[in-house]
Formats: sequence, C-alpha cells, structure tokens
Amino acid sequence: MALRASSLLTLGTFVVACSLALPVAAQTNTAQKATAEAYFDDALRLMQSSSFAEACPKLEASQRLDPAVGTLLYLGECYERRGRTASAWVTFREAEALARATSQPQRAEMARARVDRLQAGLAKVTVEVSAEARAIPALRVMCGTVPIDPTLPGVALPVDPGELVVEASAPGYAPFTKTLLVPAAGKLSVQVPALSRQAGPVASSSGSASAAPPFATAVSPASSPAPTQSAPPSAEPSKQSLAWPIALGAVGIVGIGVGTAFGLRAIGKASDANDLCPDGQCREERGTSLMDSARSSANISNVAFAVGAVALVGGVVFYLVDKPKDADRSLGLGTWVGADRAGLSLRGSL
Repeated sequence: MALRASSLLTLGTFVVACSLALPVAAQTNTAQKATAEAYFDDALRLMQSSSFAEACPKLEASQRLDPAVGTLLYLGECYERRGRTASAWVTFREAEALARATSQPQRAEMARARVDRLQAGLAKVTVEVSAEARAIPALRVMCGTVPIDPTLPGVALPVDPGELVVEASAPGYAPFTKTLLVPAAGKLSVQVPALSRQAGPVASSSGSASAAPPFATAVSPASSPAPTQSAPPSAEPSKQSLAWPIALGAVGIVGIGVGTAFGLRAIGKASDANDLCPDGQCREERGTSLMDSARSSANISNVAFAVGAVALVGGVVFYLVDKPKDADRSLGLGTWVGADRAGLSLRGSL
C-alpha cells in the first residue's frame, strides 16, 4: 500500500508539473504586463497634471516590462516636456523603428516628424582626446554615462541640456575631470589632455607581516559553538499533506480574480476606444493607446483564467492522491491541448 500511494503521488506530481510548465512563463509575462499597465496609467495621470518629473520614470519602467510603440511615444513627449531634448530625440527614433517593424506606418510617421523637429535644436558636446592621452594604456573616457572610444576622432554627441561631467582615467595616472553646463541647443567642445603619472602608495614597514587583514576575525576551537542536536521530524503528516492543495487552491482563486479584474478592465477600455474610434479607424493617439491597452488587458485576463483553472485542478489532484493510504480508490489523470488552450482531465472512484 505504501508503494502504491507513493507511485500515485509521484504520478500526480508529474502530471500537475507538466500541466503547469506551459503557463509558468505566461504567468510571469502576465504579471509583467499587469505591472506595466499600472505604471503606464499612473504616468498618463501624472502627465495630465504636468508632473513630468514623476511621470517619465514610470513610463521607463512600463517600457522595460512591456515594450510598446505607444509607451515610447508618450515617453518621448515626457522627455521633451522636461527639456531633455536628446533623450526625447533618441526615444522617438526608437519608436519609429519599432513602429515600422510592427507594421504601424501611421505611428512611424508621427515619430519621424518629432525626430525631425528636435534634430536642429539638439545640444551637442565634442570630446577630443589628445595624442598624449591616447598613448596611455587602458585609457577610459566618459561623457556623462556614455563611454567614448579614445582612438576615434571627436564626434559631436547629442546630450541633454544641463550639467555634464567629462572624465578620463587610467591605472597609475591622476584622473581628468571637466564639468560643463550645457545650454539648450548649445555646442561645446572638451579637450582631454595628457594625464599626469600618479605616485604609488607607500607600504608600511611596521607590523605589515603580522597584521591581520581588515574585517578578519579569529575563532579558537574552544569558542566554537557546540553542535546542536536537530529536532525530531514533525509528526504532523496531515498538515504537510494539505500544504500543496491549499497553496494551489489559493493560486487558482487569485488567478481567477485577476482574470475577472482584467476582463472588466478590457471591456471598459474597449468601450472608451470605440467612443473615440467609431468607425474602427483611430485618428487620435489617445484612441489607439486605449485600444492597445484593451487588447493587452484581454490577453492578461485569458492567461490568468487559464492559470487559475489549472492551479485549482492541481490542488484537487494533490488532495485526492494524498488521502489515507487504506482508502479504496482508483484515479485516472490526463491532459488535453487545443489550438489556444490546455488543461487536465480527472476521473476515478474514491
């Protein structure tokens, strides 16, 4: 009987694991999309109240989690409103490339128009590295957070207006640092001179051999803590047997709840989009964004419902398989996969 129960438990674990393997990646993706939607909605609310300093980081986070053309367009707008013209220019170029790659010509043209408008007013900084500095091994040059290849001729780099630090460093040399205040549409140039050699640190001759390394502590055998006897295993198999069913049941309930919430959200956003796009052709960016958001919410709802259902079935399987060993029962498990869905089948006598 013990062997039979163990075999059934192994079978149940294998079947549920196989059933859950496919939705795990989708569940992670669903959570990312849900978080991205929340960041995006909050950012739009902040932009409407002209709180661009708070809105831009949330749009950045949304784009990292769920890249989208609409998010890039709003992020470029946010950067431009903050005066970060170079960041806006780069972001609109990314939006254009993504729009063309995903067959969205209208958005691609919109992004290209913003790129062209910003191009002439970009602030630029040219970093020139002297021949003496280029000869230094392992020379590292930074323009803000951007590394510069010291072997290449100076190139006018688009930068955001404001304070900018240009640095050059190499092992054994004193670093060079230059702080610039870049005006809007300004054109500045920086020359990196030859770096001065730096004197090496003087080693201390007293007690260097016997000095302990920093943060090192010595523990004598006598001070070592006595080994503790491990506690006997818990004699509560019934509580342990309920852990998996309860956990899977909770996941199932949460999944169905999330699916319901995002389903209602999708319906609401689709209704708002239809009001702005009555003929199915969105001529306003707001309508297109709402339609994209509705589709995303619908996808999240579908995946969440699927994950919730599989988790609930898995909880039932674990509960039935782990019932008392002397119960006379038979249990059959199976899986089914369709074009756009998958699931478990359960049959038997208890």
